[in-house]
Amino acid sequence: MRRIELVGRHRIRLDGDAPVPHIGPGDVLVRVGACTVCNRSDLAYYHYYGLRDHCATGCFGHEVAGTVEAVGERVTRVEPGRRVFVRTPLTSGFAEYAAAREVSVGVLPDDVPFEQGAILQLLPLAVHATRGVRLGDRVAILGQGPVGLMALQVARLRGAAEIAVADLDPWRLERSTLLGADRTSLVKSPQAVPEELGTEFDVAIEAVGTPHTANACVDLVRQNGLVVFLGTHHIDTHVTFDMVKWEKKGLRVHSSAEPTDTARAEAMRVAERLAATFTGRLRLDAILTAVYPLERLQDALDRLSESPTLHPAGSTAPFQTPPPETLKIAISPDRE
Repeated sequence: MRRIELVGRHRIRLDGDAPVPHIGPGDVLVRVGACTVCNRSDLAYYHYYGLRDHCATGCFGHEVAGTVEAVGERVTRVEPGRRVFVRTPLTSGFAEYAAAREVSVGVLPDDVPFEQGAILQLLPLAVHATRGVRLGDRVAILGQGPVGLMALQVARLRGAAEIAVADLDPWRLERSTLLGADRTSLVKSPQAVPEELGTEFDVAIEAVGTPHTANACVDLVRQNGLVVFLGTHHIDTHVTFDMVKWEKKGLRVHSSAEPTDTARAEAMRVAERLAATFTGRLRLDAILTAVYPLERLQDALDRLSESPTLHPAGSTAPFQTPPPETLKIAISPDRE
């Protein structure tokens, strides 16, 4: 089969004769219909491979949708021929086939194209991240990239009374309004404060992954408010907080990570139910920007790399805004 491998920093390689992944008793083999490029993890692995240990251990190409080709003997939830979306597979989705554990596989409705279905990898993440949002809450979300837009939609489904969002890109904020944001704030630089959002939010969701946005969320919430870390801190892995401010506010905090298989399975089941009735609930088309064939993965990486969040805080980044009019790019082995 064809597969693209990350072989070094800024280096990918197409293998035209790679072996089809082997699956174990609790695993699923998926014929890949599409794999979207992760705007954080895939890009961090590509830019920091060999420089940071964690950038060599994650799965490069982990947002997958396709059709079940085979299942292990202990698999009970899906069968060959079933359309699925996958979160964190065992092998890369930048290939014709990918292997995944059963707990990481969700049923994909027949009316959702694979290119959009791969974006559903973000849905269980957003479900788990917004678990603290209650009916009537005021919610602020910093960052309106793909994961921030998914969190916006799930927070709305959970009954948030007001959702205010901030981003560096006015085009992304147009998507936010389309997907249900009540208020938007255009931030002028990666270090600027979203002053127009206000304060006293019940929940502030950090969906960027930088020290600046993490600290800004602390200022946005009310006393005893909740701060959620949804953005992946692959670039700045250490973040410093004013703990006196944190203590005075009595803040609560949780991340979006599902630390156990029980949590992963629960989030996936909710995501499956939402996906099954996605019409009028989830707008995946508003997040999908383009579809490239497998051989054009390098073009997708280059386009998405025009981002300030790929550079450590305090450094001089060549870009001050996200790539223009770009959110998710899907890679399809079946495209020419």
